[in-house]
Amino acid sequence: MRHHLHSERFIPSAFQSARQILASILACSVGFMGTALAQTPAVQSFCPTMGWSEGLVNNFMQPNSPFPTEDTANVNSPDCAFHQWSWEAFAWAITLVNDAGSDSKVPRFLTLHRPDELLPAPGGVLKKAGPRALVLGGRSLIAHGTAGFKEDAGAIVEADGNMMVGLNGYPVYASVHMNDSYFNTAKANLIATGDYQKNAPNDPYFEVGAAVFKATWMRVDDVSQAPKGSYTTTATVPRLSTTTKPNQKGGTTTTIAPNGQTDTVTVALVGLHVVGYTVNHPEFLWGTFEHNLNSPMVPDGTFSPSGSSSTGYTFYTANTSYANANLAAVPPQLTLNESTQKLTPATQTVLQWATGGENHPDGPKNIQNINSQAQGIVAKLENVQNLFANYNLIGTVWLQPNTYVAGNPASTAGNLNKLATGSITLANTTAETFVQSPSSKAMLNCFMCHNATSYSFQPPALATARIAISHVLAIGTDKAVQNEVSGSTSAPKATAEAPVENKVQKKKKKEK
Repeated sequence: MRHHLHSERFIPSAFQSARQILASILACSVGFMGTALAQTPAVQSFCPTMGWSEGLVNNFMQPNSPFPTEDTANVNSPDCAFHQWSWEAFAWAITLVNDAGSDSKVPRFLTLHRPDELLPAPGGVLKKAGPRALVLGGRSLIAHGTAGFKEDAGAIVEADGNMMVGLNGYPVYASVHMNDSYFNTAKANLIATGDYQKNAPNDPYFEVGAAVFKATWMRVDDVSQAPKGSYTTTATVPRLSTTTKPNQKGGTTTTIAPNGQTDTVTVALVGLHVVGYTVNHPEFLWGTFEHNLNSPMVPDGTFSPSGSSSTGYTFYTANTSYANANLAAVPPQLTLNESTQKLTPATQTVLQWATGGENHPDGPKNIQNINSQAQGIVAKLENVQNLFANYNLIGTVWLQPNTYVAGNPASTAGNLNKLATGSITLANTTAETFVQSPSSKAMLNCFMCHNATSYSFQPPALATARIAISHVLAIGTDKAVQNEVSGSTSAPKATAEAPVENKVQKKKKKEK
């Protein structure tokens, strides 16, 4: 595995925002009922807290630093604590550690368990945390237990089944990485092995400190360079092929999917979800980061389809109307050149909520201040490590303390997204491109998909269980998002019969 530093780096300016001292601190009300009580958030006088950014390196960026869990020990923790946690988790994940397989260092999250390790080959030995090749987009299209099953890591589609295509024509890939605690619990409750079905009635669940990370990657080549200031590495990606077959509607179904062959390419990190179980928050805190050149970021509550940006970005062409952004294409409109492995059309993207609709007093400002201070610290670190100063925290979303607990009816309802607080419309343009919230009332956020009903809404329905908040439990089954993109056409409509020609018309034809 290799990585390299681009000659130009974008380093954020020093923190200059004035800190506003507020007169009082409000208590946070917590409800243990069918739904959580509306939050009266505590307000923090200084955000981030004094000395917090200076402690990032010593507390979270050492080889043996523990994963952060204590920021939320106080049930009245203000929103600032949650966003600080996101940056701590990010700092922990991107800390460069020795790669025993080479002379280089790699971000810590790349040494964690991958989903393909959940179902090892028969007789295989479970691999401990350590150096791992980055394998993207090769997930099996065959169910576990079927001849030919071979599970690799990553995906070529997003969680909604659609594919984001970069302006350079390559798909944006995703990879998932789990720490030991998360991995061990997931492995003991897989649907493919029947353990989820057996254990669900007993409410198995993760422990404090469990963490999972989802990274998004842009493929680059000699023509399309990596975004300036991004972290790059090598990865194995699948070669794609197109197949077209007749369907029951008398038309055809076209599918673009991995064909079993691979290429070794350079990829750039463009996004990272950080997800962790902290004290008092079994629902996990969900934060997301994007490279600062990904796309336009529209201030919360101001997005309009008629808007545009005069600045070009990695995934946005200058002056493109926002009405033509965040649109998914499927075959046959989406086409693949199998020789170049490039797809058309490209996806134009825009982040519709710059801080995910943060709904606390001074919430957007708090995120801005935390970013500025943390980036200022990381920018001063050694080469390659300092590249991660070019990634922005978009926001963090969570529930009221101890809402997602056994015995609380709210924990097994399918509307967790409506109980969310913080960045209640949180999305990442490289991971949730096509499902960004149209309004703050819609509250489309991580909990819309990650909840106890993940495996009970589609047949055959499985039991509702809190642990269904994790989607890796579906690996190797038809409950996992299919690692392909398809589109269908119907039979062409019958054309009306040609009018019968009269004798005069026939005579005129002959004369011609």
